[in-house]
Amino acid sequence: MKKVFLSCVSGICLLISTVIAANGQLASNHVRPPGRFIILNKTEPGNSPGFVGRVNPPVIRNFLKTYKDVSDEKWIEVKEGFVAMFNYKGVDYRVAYSKNGNLLRTIRSYNEEKMQPDMRHIVKSTYYDYGITRVHEIETPQGLVTYVVQLAGKKELINLRIYDGEMEVMEKFNKSK
Repeated sequence: MKKVFLSCVSGICLLISTVIAANGQLASNHVRPPGRFIILNKTEPGNSPGFVGRVNPPVIRNFLKTYKDVSDEKWIEVKEGFVAMFNYKGVDYRVAYSKNGNLLRTIRSYNEEKMQPDMRHIVKSTYYDYGITRVHEIETPQGLVTYVVQLAGKKELINLRIYDGEMEVMEKFNKSK
């Protein structure tokens, strides 16, 4: 069970890295990414209302059921389906759907001030000299939530994984001098 969970979390972390890298490239260059990533925006000029390019209708239908108040999402097509990216109330969302519209995962990314107090306490009770730079909250359709917390200390950077009240170090990097 633990091996299956850890392999799922590793896959999710890979998806986070891919989405963040693709989003960063799009935000900084204002260009379409090469290859398998396709940026789609339902509010692009020249599109009729409701037109969403190549995003499948079941995906849009399920997205709109959950996120009625969101209107500025961007879509990318990935191998397993589609990912909607948007910001809602100061939280960055990455919502992944299969090609037929099933929810695969939701990733919420935010700063320390948006972090739940109990999660913050778990981290700060051990890493009190470190600053929390970013939190990624990964939720599956079954309601399982894993937190990936990025910490910055004076000499090192640490990525923590918190699941079911247990915290473990995923990665540790020394800062360059």
